[in-house]
Amino acid sequence: MEEIRPSHKAFWSVTKALKTEGYTPIPPLKRLDGSTALDDAESHRGRGSSKNLLEPRDDLTPVSLSEVQLLVRSLKTRKAPGLDGISNKAIKCFPQQLLSLLVAIFNACLQNCYFPPVWKEAEVIGIHKPGKPRDLPASYRPISLLSVRFRPAHSCPQQVLRVVEYISEGFKNKQKTVAVFFDVAKAFDRVWHAEQESLKAPPSPLLYSAYTNDIPRPTSGVQLALFADDTALYYKSRNRTTLPTIRRLQRAIDELGQWFRLWRIDVNPEKSAAIQFKYSKGRSNFVVDWNTPNLKMLNARIPWQRSYKYLGVTLDRNLLFREHIARVRKTALFYTARLGAMLGRKSKLSRRNKRTIYKMCIRTVMTYASPVFAHAAPTALDRLQDASKRFFDIAGSHPNALLRAAVDYQPPPPTHYIRRPRNVLLDPPDALTAAVDSLNDVNDTHD
Repeated sequence: MEEIRPSHKAFWSVTKALKTEGYTPIPPLKRLDGSTALDDAESHRGRGSSKNLLEPRDDLTPVSLSEVQLLVRSLKTRKAPGLDGISNKAIKCFPQQLLSLLVAIFNACLQNCYFPPVWKEAEVIGIHKPGKPRDLPASYRPISLLSVRFRPAHSCPQQVLRVVEYISEGFKNKQKTVAVFFDVAKAFDRVWHAEQESLKAPPSPLLYSAYTNDIPRPTSGVQLALFADDTALYYKSRNRTTLPTIRRLQRAIDELGQWFRLWRIDVNPEKSAAIQFKYSKGRSNFVVDWNTPNLKMLNARIPWQRSYKYLGVTLDRNLLFREHIARVRKTALFYTARLGAMLGRKSKLSRRNKRTIYKMCIRTVMTYASPVFAHAAPTALDRLQDASKRFFDIAGSHPNALLRAAVDYQPPPPTHYIRRPRNVLLDPPDALTAAVDSLNDVNDTHD
């Protein structure tokens, strides 16, 4: 391992082994009737065929070479390839002649409404859900490695930012926000089953988005947030009591529940959560007001909670992010301890390899969605400045109008009681930073 390069498979195999607590093999999976499944098809519940029955069309906007070149340049080289084995790094090396052939293939697919079957297949890796029986297919969260898809600039942190900014705007105007986060059960399994009946579309990560395209949008000011199967409703109000807000949300939930039932999408109300966001300078006690009516989904109660993990970020009712930061810190310390033998002073790994391990295994844990919660920890902002600026630059010019609106606001005055995520780029430096900058200026003058 002393001279091995990070691109070598053995490098990541050893790193992964040290990160985890140990590999547990997957036992033989069972069918729904309890018998042992003999192949992949028997262990997958309700997977439909991927036949394309759409008629050819000539009114679709063709793909241009410049579009493909731009998307290829934006591909991330470290993404794992799908069944075709073609990596993003290889695609970025394609000459213009080969890219022109891709453009011709893409336009032929659009015109004929036909996509090669190999594009619809994925290598599925099952991640076991803690506490679930290991011999049941439903106990695994599928991670699909697909052949390259050109769909950049869509990420979980951007959606979290939209929700957090809506709540923060309410804090600024002394408004309370009530949000409901729904636990959609086995959403993608349901889509495979309904594919032939409605969409006639090929399986892909975009299928669920297309399947839910006609989901009812509330018209009473209630906001709907969708990111794949993660679904949330939220609404803010100045009312001293939450009753009017609860009534509006309940109407939106009832409409959404009927749509879920119509399209056979299962929602688990017990694992869903309702949160009342309220500004507080310190941690406030979580006490459920017994006069506040319960929110229900299809007559099942949705529990009130103090916090909820949404798209990898733990949102607490005061948006202090203490729980999230504590969880991130715990995970980072766990990986640090596991990888200590490779990162410590006695390790003979090259400094380059140590840095690569740190960046890929530890820093990514600490900086995930950091621009969203950066305003909660002023002492840690210096290391997050660069990542935060890049994040907001992308969000401010994003083609999605909802995301652009989430970051298009004027910073509050310096004396205001609430900081905003984007303020970390605009706030004046603290006294210590100003003193250090002043000292550096003096040294530069003497030099």
